[in-house]
Amino acid sequence: MWLSKFITTSLLLVALSACGFKPLYGVDKSGLSDPQAELATVRVGPIEDRLGQLVRNQLVSYFSPRGHGAQKQYELRVNLSLSSEGTALAQDESATRYNLTLTSGFALFDLASNKKIFAGNVRSIAVYNVIASEYATLIAKQDAERRAARDVAEELRTRIGVFFSRRTKSS
Repeated sequence: MWLSKFITTSLLLVALSACGFKPLYGVDKSGLSDPQAELATVRVGPIEDRLGQLVRNQLVSYFSPRGHGAQKQYELRVNLSLSSEGTALAQDESATRYNLTLTSGFALFDLASNKKIFAGNVRSIAVYNVIASEYATLIAKQDAERRAARDVAEELRTRIGVFFSRRTKSS
């Protein structure tokens, strides 16, 4: 029994290594690409509002986990848009559940030439419930906003990391 599991696992690992898979944030021993080093050269521009501050702080933490040591070569500019839609109704037709949608348009600029080199949109949906207590509802809404901000920041990090990874390979 254990021998068949070992053989199956070994075959899967060999097949995975043969497909060219490499982790995005791992260290490339060949020295050809290092997306994490590229991410450290990205300056995150200011983003409006409290929600923007949450997204920006998370991005700064993702891009430069060891501090601000790298020379900045790129600037990330982000615009956020927040909307809320009632999705569940009580018998009196008041909303009891909301989908909070945080949409982010972003653009990455090369600081040397001030040219846009990458742009796109990211969206996150977080859900919260409305209950009898106004305070609890407010806290639930704020938590949904924080979750959406974290999700948007993670998606931005992934997209920009993939952009740097692909750009380094093609260069």
